[in-house]
Amino acid sequence: MNGPADPLAAALTVTPETERDVAAIMRAADRPAPRFWEPGVGDEIYVPVEGAEIRVFHFRGHDRGARRPVVLVPGFGVIPEGFQDFFASVHGMTELYYVETREKSSCMIAAGRADMSVSRSARDLAQAFSFLGLDGRDFLLVAPCWGAAICLQGLIEGSLHAPTFLMADPMHTLWFPKWVLRYVSPFLPVGIVRLLRPLFASAMIGDMEEPTQRARAHAFVYGADIWKWKKSAEAARDFELYGLLGSIVREVFVLNGTRDKIHDQRDYPRMAAEMPLGRFIYMPTGEANRERLFGAAALEFARVAAGDGLPPSLAAYEKTVR
Repeated sequence: MNGPADPLAAALTVTPETERDVAAIMRAADRPAPRFWEPGVGDEIYVPVEGAEIRVFHFRGHDRGARRPVVLVPGFGVIPEGFQDFFASVHGMTELYYVETREKSSCMIAAGRADMSVSRSARDLAQAFSFLGLDGRDFLLVAPCWGAAICLQGLIEGSLHAPTFLMADPMHTLWFPKWVLRYVSPFLPVGIVRLLRPLFASAMIGDMEEPTQRARAHAFVYGADIWKWKKSAEAARDFELYGLLGSIVREVFVLNGTRDKIHDQRDYPRMAAEMPLGRFIYMPTGEANRERLFGAAALEFARVAAGDGLPPSLAAYEKTVR
């Protein structure tokens, strides 16, 4: 007699019908768009936070069915080019804020010994939201990868608030090898790390098969500000969300659709399950569509108010995790 099915494993099952439906949603959100980081496309704002200034791109949308703005917090060290597909999905449809964190090359650090911790980045986001006039407004906070880790840490500590949290491929810990961050990186001068950048790129990209994934990783490594990258990674060497997510007592949506060398799909239903009100959305697609999928899902959330919860258009993709 078979035992009960594992809901976490079942949450990642795929059917051809589901894949076709997801493809249709992304096609509906596929539109031409200018490169959003170029001058004149949107407003470039530097927001003062404690000990630094972080960059925000702001784009005013049109009234095309969207009810609220989208606030995007990208992942560790990501450069804007990596989220052009996300921008294209929401371009002209809703107001968008693209908020960078302090490990990005764009961040202006006031002091050489600035706090580069995950908790500090979460507080930066809270300060930025207040500066941008988002306090008291209904908006969607969408964050992939390490951006999601920062947001979840802010939720755990009570420093970050938003009407709706959509966490896409959230990282529960930094994926860099812990032994490197503990025993090697602290003793390497920045200049040496910069010289070793090709080796890091080779080790990171290595056996990645997806061209889009390889290009993203290459841009990440060569677009990094070495000092900020190094200090932020070292500050997060002991960071771990598992075991702490249970203290988040509000609704959080966890979104996944792809897998790759860095992002382990098995983590996402597990993370959603650990949060008492966590909900898991699985929208399977190819790795090349990763950021476009996040943008398409964000647009659906922007079309409903926070009090509406999961958009009806995405209800079929919610999976049971408990």
